[in-house]
Amino acid sequence: MEAQADQLAILLELQRELALESNIDTVLARIAGAATRLLDAERATLFVVDDDRQELWSRAVTESELREIRVPLDGRGLAAEVARTGRPLRVDDPYDDPRFDPSVDARTGYRTRSLLVLPIDSRARRRLGVLQVMNRRDGPFDAAAERLGLALAASAGIALEYVRLTEELAAERLRQVRIAEETRHRLARDLHDGVAQTLANTALGIELAARRAQADLPGALAELAALRERIVDSQRGLRDILFALRPAVLEEDGLGAAARALAERVDGTAGSRVVARRIDDHARLPAEVEAGAFHVIREAVTNAIKTGRATTVSIDVRQDPEATVALVEDDGVGFDVGATLATYGSRGSLGLLQMRESARLIGAQLTIDSSPGQGTRVRLRIPAP
Repeated sequence: MEAQADQLAILLELQRELALESNIDTVLARIAGAATRLLDAERATLFVVDDDRQELWSRAVTESELREIRVPLDGRGLAAEVARTGRPLRVDDPYDDPRFDPSVDARTGYRTRSLLVLPIDSRARRRLGVLQVMNRRDGPFDAAAERLGLALAASAGIALEYVRLTEELAAERLRQVRIAEETRHRLARDLHDGVAQTLANTALGIELAARRAQADLPGALAELAALRERIVDSQRGLRDILFALRPAVLEEDGLGAAARALAERVDGTAGSRVVARRIDDHARLPAEVEAGAFHVIREAVTNAIKTGRATTVSIDVRQDPEATVALVEDDGVGFDVGATLATYGSRGSLGLLQMRESARLIGAQLTIDSSPGQGTRVRLRIPAP
């Protein structure tokens, strides 16, 4: 009874410390330390799964002559065995077990006499690591020791899951920043190459026309007429940019009407025929969902014209009882989807990634089918609310 009370006190104190501690390495070190105290063992090692290298690595060790221990997940060793199977192991004489790898003992001069090896899992049963406790002082590890060890492994699982979620959240924030930066870069480029360049040239043209007017009024008037056409073209370009950012027709009439307006606006660009093939009248979706879906459609059409060199691009927006489906098909040159996504960061363009992110944010399913010489088919499925 007294021993159980001491164990409970240690567990409660550990949980209190874990709740107050934000440093994950300190948390894992305390769990490993608690394992040696609760189980009256000499040493404990807390291994974490390295998914990229497919290895276990020792993130927390109570005592060790080695700075770091790495174990291949598909290699020999009791820790690797538990990582693969998820089943706890109690081994009374490791040197009689063919799964035991004595190489660490050979490197350190330490002798492993007994082992308790336990899986560390997330709540979704994903393997995060392994807790290994060595050499119980008063005999082999028993079932009670295993239960205590599993409680500690569960605490480690919560801590590691928190770290994983934090890292995923940080990566998500960076991805959002990257996409927003690409959007700003594209807008700045469009404004600089279009509207800003035209206005600069127009200002210079007006100055030259004013000088010419003193000697050749008809010629100056002709130049001013040409400048007026440039300004009108610039105005069209500015309207195109505003349409791409947030078309008024999308807010007023919905996704189908915006897709039809997009087809009319870009039809003939670079010699491409863009048609709204099938646009169903359908109930309005939430404004943010329609905005995200329109971004995917517009990006798919733009890619087909600019990089796909398509002669014909068709747009569908149809509705069935379970979903709204948007489809953009073209007869362009096509591309290798996997290879393009893999090299987008180095090529400095995030068009496909922006489409995927827009689809994810609105809870839609995006499918991109393409191969070199076979055109491209972009399908966006938005589940019904």
